[in-house]
Amino acid sequence: MVPHGSDRLRTAGGKLLLLSLLPKGWTARTPKTSTTAEFPGTAVFWDEQYFEVLDAKPQPRGVLYVLAPWSDAHTIRTFAPYDDASEARLATEAEAAARRQKQSFAAQLSGVLLGHLPAAVQDRIGSELGVAPSRMTLLSCVIGPLTLGACFWKWSGAALAQQPSPVPLWAWLVAGALMLDSIIRFLIVFAQDRAAGSLPGIFVYIAIWLVAPKRVGLVSPFASARGTALFTLAPPDDVATRDAIEMRGSIFSLLTPAEQASLAARYGFDYRRYAFGMSWTILAGAAIGVVTSAVKVADSRSVSAFVSLVVAAVLAVEQLVRLPSLQRGPAGSILGALVRPFVRGYLERG
Repeated sequence: MVPHGSDRLRTAGGKLLLLSLLPKGWTARTPKTSTTAEFPGTAVFWDEQYFEVLDAKPQPRGVLYVLAPWSDAHTIRTFAPYDDASEARLATEAEAAARRQKQSFAAQLSGVLLGHLPAAVQDRIGSELGVAPSRMTLLSCVIGPLTLGACFWKWSGAALAQQPSPVPLWAWLVAGALMLDSIIRFLIVFAQDRAAGSLPGIFVYIAIWLVAPKRVGLVSPFASARGTALFTLAPPDDVATRDAIEMRGSIFSLLTPAEQASLAARYGFDYRRYAFGMSWTILAGAAIGVVTSAVKVADSRSVSAFVSLVVAAVLAVEQLVRLPSLQRGPAGSILGALVRPFVRGYLERG
């Protein structure tokens, strides 16, 4: 019986002691206690024979597995082959894990820069390198305090030396903007545990993304970050129409009585819900316009102020006439001519 790969094998007390440099993921036997039953260890198939993992002891260099021939009294719960193919896969996975660990460490060191990229890009980098995107964002937040601190350090040194400040105004503005950006992104990470790119980083990445040939391997900066996309269903046509009528109800009340009656027949439009509030709002605005325009006419006697006074007065008088009429039925306004082009589709729709 020959071990595979770089493993070392020896026997002791009728058991096999297999020293492996790489953890194989085999589990040891769980002994019986007063509250739990005994569970056999991993069943290892080796050279056409089954062995049970009795114990797995970490060593300074590797793991020492204690194996014994499988007892027929046990039921196989977990199974693992031990051959050249499984050992090759284990070595490949170990190399990939080591490579990811190195890349993850490098990504963490460069997180001060990578954390400025758009959130979707940080999510891709995090999934490929095994780094939390929120951690990259958190590391990049030091740029704001460092920049603002450098400005204060230069300014305080000059102040102590009684010299003019060497920090120009634009540097203070940039440092303040970076500090505000860092604070906002820090709060996003703290409250939501997700990545957030900085404005400078997003703009630079968008510029690179736009000029890159065919954008090979680049994540779209406009893609939704993980956990932020919203899934919504389009409302039924009747619901969409009802919502549209609700949003435009106030300006519908300015149309002629015939047009309002047509809307009521087609969509169930009820002018009472909107007309009074709209009329009182116009009246209040017109009254303020009358007062302010009258003051300007008295002071400057300008033509524009006089025109404003006339328009405001006409609108105020019209609303005073409309309000009693609305008690009896729909009443149009001279403003209906202004809103009609924007609602013509609802008037013509069958």
